[in-house]
Amino acid sequence: MLRYSAAVVVALLVGTPTFAQLDPEPKQPYQWRVVLSVKSHPLLTPDFRDRLKRDVLAALQPGLGNLGAVEVIDLTDLARDKWEPLWEQFDSKGFAALDAPRDLSGAKTHFLKVEYRDGKIHAESRQYDGFTGLSSPLVRTQSTRAPELVGRTAGLMLDRDFGLVGTVEAIPGKTDEVKVLVRGAGLGSAKDFVQAGDIFTVAAVRKTNRAAPVVLRTATGKIIPPPPGSVPLPGLTSTPRDFTLLKVTDVGADGALRCAVLTRYEKAMPTTGGIVGYRAMKLGTVKAAVAVRLVGSDGTVYKTASAVNVRASDTGFVAGTVVDAKDVCKFHAPTAQFRTDGPLSNVACITVARELSKAKQFPVPILSSDPITLPYDTNPETERRADFERAVLKAASDAADARLAQSVCFEAVADLIKKQKNADALARAKGGFDAADAYGKSLTDEVVRLREEAKTVQKAEGLDAILNRTEQNLVVLKVSNEQLGKHRDLIEAVVKRENDPTFDAKELQAEEINERIKSLLARGDVDEALAAYDQLFALLPGDAVVKRRKDELAAEWKVKDDAHQKARDYLLKTWPAVATIQDFEESTTRVRDAVAVCKRHGDKLTLRKLLTVFSTAIVKLNDLVAPLDPASEADRKLFKAAETAGREMAKIEEDLRAFVK
Repeated sequence: MLRYSAAVVVALLVGTPTFAQLDPEPKQPYQWRVVLSVKSHPLLTPDFRDRLKRDVLAALQPGLGNLGAVEVIDLTDLARDKWEPLWEQFDSKGFAALDAPRDLSGAKTHFLKVEYRDGKIHAESRQYDGFTGLSSPLVRTQSTRAPELVGRTAGLMLDRDFGLVGTVEAIPGKTDEVKVLVRGAGLGSAKDFVQAGDIFTVAAVRKTNRAAPVVLRTATGKIIPPPPGSVPLPGLTSTPRDFTLLKVTDVGADGALRCAVLTRYEKAMPTTGGIVGYRAMKLGTVKAAVAVRLVGSDGTVYKTASAVNVRASDTGFVAGTVVDAKDVCKFHAPTAQFRTDGPLSNVACITVARELSKAKQFPVPILSSDPITLPYDTNPETERRADFERAVLKAASDAADARLAQSVCFEAVADLIKKQKNADALARAKGGFDAADAYGKSLTDEVVRLREEAKTVQKAEGLDAILNRTEQNLVVLKVSNEQLGKHRDLIEAVVKRENDPTFDAKELQAEEINERIKSLLARGDVDEALAAYDQLFALLPGDAVVKRRKDELAAEWKVKDDAHQKARDYLLKTWPAVATIQDFEESTTRVRDAVAVCKRHGDKLTLRKLLTVFSTAIVKLNDLVAPLDPASEADRKLFKAAETAGREMAKIEEDLRAFVK
């Protein structure tokens, strides 16, 4: 699929994070739930469903062994008010419901749909994995005339897509290799479930502001109550990373898999945009011949072999211009497909090239013998338009990321000052200022270039609005960096005085706290500022000015009425957790209403805090747009919805800045 954006963003101001922020859960058993949905029919009796449950459990549990427990649930046996939200969504939308983003629960849910028609019992299955947020790519299908064989047939079908999962860990100094730390590796050997050559698909994981709905269980499925006083883990959600696969090259005794990275992107797994790490799920790949169809961004299928050549290999992409004859796909005119001479194992590393055009690479898992459809514009003008659109969206994503990174820098500096590490705070502030200044200038030049190119390229509707929003973000970045520069100068003065033996340590500490309070209030972090005032008053007991300033802030922050409380909670707690494009589009009216309530009460503090939330929200919206496919009518509608939401958010943000000054 052609993606609207293949943004490769830099980790501005926040250094180069690794993938170590996620718990790989080596001791956590798998909770594999098979949910039966049996369509009513006289032959599919309660006795049939009971036997089906027993047969599926008997087919799956022995193979899973110590890694976890299998639970088979018949929806017919449960009152609807006992159904989980995912089950409800499946019942109303079918297998497509599994593709919607949701909080990670840790549980695997395999839906098995059974119905009788045309003299056969038909079974369909697809899995949603709650540890990675990924779904198995295919809906598996099987059919049989013998009712007694349905359970065994279904068990084999489900087992094929079990999907071992793990957490991705970077290897220092390596960009083309990573490790995958297998979940549950401490409970049993992973070698029974994975081998060299197997393929994993990847998802980027982000934190939400909700508590994680994780239920811990023993290997037999018994719930483990959390320890008294324990704090819930943060909520997590994920986004599939398209055209990025991991190919296992070695299976370690400790459950660590060494994997080669196969990707179409310059940077396979970026760590910006709020990403805290990556997780991966093994796919049920096969060995089969490969057939490739090329489809343009307008949905047109490429139907001639002239000027385009397609190569495919299961060993990796070949660098340079060397072409092995066995890798060349032959064009089959009746079906408009480029076909391999023989079968490939597990993965197809497909290269599509045209004269005078850079070759494009697509790693694709081989899941069946069905044709593989790839995005490729053979018309130079169409390709130029697609490249321009990607460049505009990349610039927008980079600008939003830069703003988010700068907010993180402010937080880090404030935290270092709080810990009385002023020299470290100064170094961080200097580095952040210099990086943002250089990057802002570079990105401004890129926007100027895009403005010029926009005059000569046929572009999609709405790109001018995206460029406008990018320029607005760059203006905000520049203004914020000026504030960071002033903050840097103040910290530098404090550090110099800190080294003066004649200077009063208590007075210096008071200055540090005052600077921290200013920084916190600039971001709307009122609760933290009030706590800092308590520290200042403890340092300077009886200081009437400090007490008055804290009382004034507390009075200003006090909720005025119930509507004000609801508006603040929505803006600062509920809205930051929106997870889909539809959520963004539907939420803009409510955001405006809540902002209006806060403005009516003169609540600049809440709205100042909301501005920092906008930085994260814009990045999240860009990340949701990135994997959309313009050849898909449904995705084009989502892009329009995202465009509308982005426009509204830009207007709201502009209004907020004018109000809080």
